[in-house]
Amino acid sequence: MSNKLGVFLAGGLAGAVIALLYAPRSGQETRALVTEKMNDAWGEAQQFGAQASANVQQAASEVATHAQQFAQDAQARGQEIYSQAADRVQEVADNVKPAFAQKNDELRDKINAARQRIASQAVKNAEEAKDAAEDAIPVASEAVSEAAEKVTDAVENAAKDFSDAADKADK
Repeated sequence: MSNKLGVFLAGGLAGAVIALLYAPRSGQETRALVTEKMNDAWGEAQQFGAQASANVQQAASEVATHAQQFAQDAQARGQEIYSQAADRVQEVADNVKPAFAQKNDELRDKINAARQRIASQAVKNAEEAKDAAEDAIPVASEAVSEAAEKVTDAVENAAKDFSDAADKADK
């Protein structure tokens, strides 16, 4: 490979020497012509560079404008999607609230009914205890009856107060 390269360079050098020997112009004319051609090529290269620079600046400006427009469009679309999602979440929340309120009311009613059953059972148990005590101990029956009535009144008042408090809490 290096042999082929050497032959190629030797041939190029021989061709250059032959061209210089057989040139129709003198060396000074040839140098002036080469200088003129080089100056023309340099001027064209500078013009091409300036034109390329202007084209690159224009393209960069267009890209920046398009990028800014794209960013604005993306931001607007993002805001739109966010707004739609927020509206949908609010709509779902509004639809769910009545169901929770209804379940809450149902549960509160069940609790109040259970309290009433417990209170009535406590009254029933107190009366049964009073009757049993009257049968077993006739002397203390009056005191037990009064105590049973007080317990009954206290349980009924407590149930009523608790129910009233629950109703106030609901409002």
